[in-house]
Amino acid sequence: MNTIEDLRAALDYPDPPAKPDTRAIIARGRRRRVVRRAAVGGGLAVVVAGVVAVNALGGTPAPPPVLVGSAPDPALVTASTTAVAEAPERFDPLTRTLHVGWIPAGLTGQGAEISVTQQSFGGRDKEFADGGRDYGLSVMLLAKGRPPTDFMGGLGMPRESVESETDDVNGKPAVCLSDPEVRGSCAALQWEYAPGAWARVGYSGSAGPTPEAAAAVARRVAESVRFTAGEPVRLPFTIGGSTAELPAARTQVSIFAPAYQQEGGEVWNADLCLAPSPRDVERSVGDTRQLCLGASKAVGTGARLPDDPEPNATVDGHDARIVDMQLIVWNVSGIRVDTTYSDWDVNPRYAYEDLRVAEDPADPADWPVSR
Repeated sequence: MNTIEDLRAALDYPDPPAKPDTRAIIARGRRRRVVRRAAVGGGLAVVVAGVVAVNALGGTPAPPPVLVGSAPDPALVTASTTAVAEAPERFDPLTRTLHVGWIPAGLTGQGAEISVTQQSFGGRDKEFADGGRDYGLSVMLLAKGRPPTDFMGGLGMPRESVESETDDVNGKPAVCLSDPEVRGSCAALQWEYAPGAWARVGYSGSAGPTPEAAAAVARRVAESVRFTAGEPVRLPFTIGGSTAELPAARTQVSIFAPAYQQEGGEVWNADLCLAPSPRDVERSVGDTRQLCLGASKAVGTGARLPDDPEPNATVDGHDARIVDMQLIVWNVSGIRVDTTYSDWDVNPRYAYEDLRVAEDPADPADWPVSR
């Protein structure tokens, strides 16, 4: 299934050899900017002369790459473009605070995920192929106090990278993450979007056929990123009963471009994962008990996906399949829904009884506030 989990499947690369200290590079950049500002009165003529000399010897510089793109799906990012100065130490998975104003053309889908420690947005590029390079876009924000080492790979990121100074992003000192084997590459940027809180953008794909173009795409995306006031996450369902009392551990929504929906059979999918207690929300599935509620819309009028198993039960008059701690129910308001307990011996019918699917969930723009 082409969920955001698929997008993340190849992202957990082993750490490369020791890298330069990001904080030290940024601090050094700050000091150099102070020196440049102090010398601007007497240094401008020297800089201009140097540019003229280089141009005379090297010919007319290449024009900047033409970037083609658009705003992302509004269901996946905040509408607000006003940045908030302080980041929290924990994100609320039911609240969006990430705004992305521009993304490149060529993505086969878009996805957004929120956990208590990280928010992300991204998608695969049309050049992506299983077993090949991870072409795509990734935008990630860490909660305050999380070190940059908490970033785990990312679509568009080089498998190994070296850090170097680069221009500020939104007025904040930044570092370039370059592929050491590609001269002039800077397809990923990392910066402190708020005190003690880090952001990263990576890109490789069809909109960046050269290192310069990929770097330009990454920078344009990065400069459109804002950490904003919160807006509620909307999902194709709401929850009630005792399930609504469980703390949220993660939300994710993926929306696929019409031209690529046939590949996985989905128009969109969405998940809400809950934990039994607040101390469990930071743990990943497999390390703790979790309940995940999912929904997906299949291409066409049916609710079944190409790889779905055969039904073995009926729930509320709908075809269903129940195996161990997972329940799948098809054609509930025209979509597929599932409830899955991980490491938690609970009948999945209980969570399904607390699930309230929207009457017409086909369009993510019409989804209700999740809780």
